[in-house]
Amino acid sequence: MKIKHSGRWKRRTAAQQAEAAYRWIARLLWGVLPVFGIISLFTYGISPDHQQCSLFPTPVTASIQQTADKSLANQAPGRDAMLRSVTNTIAATGGFLIRDIYLTDQRLLEQPQPLDPAKLSDTADQLNLLYQKFQIPMCVIAVPSAGELYAQELLDGVQFPSQLPEIETFYQQMDSPIRKIDVYHVLYTLTDNYIYNRTDPRWTCYGAYCVYRTAIQKMGFSPVSFDQYIVTHVDTYRGSLYDACLYDGVTPDVLDVYSCKSGSTVTQLTAYQADGTEESREMYVQPDTGDPYAFYLGEDCEKLVIETDLENQRKLLVLKDAYANCMIPFLLQHYSEICVLDVTCMEHALAELADVSEYSQILVLCDADTFANDAYFDFFET
Repeated sequence: MKIKHSGRWKRRTAAQQAEAAYRWIARLLWGVLPVFGIISLFTYGISPDHQQCSLFPTPVTASIQQTADKSLANQAPGRDAMLRSVTNTIAATGGFLIRDIYLTDQRLLEQPQPLDPAKLSDTADQLNLLYQKFQIPMCVIAVPSAGELYAQELLDGVQFPSQLPEIETFYQQMDSPIRKIDVYHVLYTLTDNYIYNRTDPRWTCYGAYCVYRTAIQKMGFSPVSFDQYIVTHVDTYRGSLYDACLYDGVTPDVLDVYSCKSGSTVTQLTAYQADGTEESREMYVQPDTGDPYAFYLGEDCEKLVIETDLENQRKLLVLKDAYANCMIPFLLQHYSEICVLDVTCMEHALAELADVSEYSQILVLCDADTFANDAYFDFFET
């Protein structure tokens, strides 16, 4: 069902709605703050080294006041109850955006940010250099946000900028031997299916499977058919979009496990942190706290090495962000070893983490915003 805008909220821009939401939360919190004690205020204003109070070191300008409102809204006691109350009030009066999150009956959608063409170009240059240096078959997947598929249908009359032109240009800037996957057109006809989470910006296991099915063919394999998998619904959860607005009008998401009936099994999974520590892990372990996506591979780390019982001697190097977490299990059906490097966690140069020449193929899988942060792709810098 499309959202409806009414009255004053309809005439406001998204930015004005977000600012108003912060302002009302902050006003309410400033009003109740004495109940919790003035000490709480200064506790949240103290800098990490506890050497100075950073609450209002200079006269309060409009910008500083807005920052203070956001900081207070995020950190003060009773934040969750107050945010939920404001969100419900705004939604009940026809509002549709809270803290850069669009509210609809079916899902929460993140307000996209424009992609910097210059940074995307720099990233493309780095990927070209990586290919030219090693001449190893490479596949690149830039995942668009859920808004690219659902905004027009769910956000009637709202201007929702598209990142697709920048993604297309990014693909064109990469060398032709590098294979690119047009994820948007893979998923466009599947929007009636559960391909993106409703309360989290990332795709679901089924969405990842649909892209895997296309990508693995370009990587030289036949995909494992869907009927070969047993799907187990492990748990429900609410993701980071929900955490940002606490809107309860959307159905929670589901953590799924796709088990291949006759597929490979993991014989060893080792995580390497940036500080040099190592730990043995298992897949599909429910995290106690934090990111629900840690269920698939464990908490984010600089490097993972996954070994399987396949004897084909095929080794895959994956450069990824969190979008790849639930797609890795599908790739395990084709490789004896997968080395996974999280570009958002890498603190060492690529050469320090892996001997690239040992790998049969390279897969680079991130969302569009990650590719637009060229600092993540300085592979040859320490």
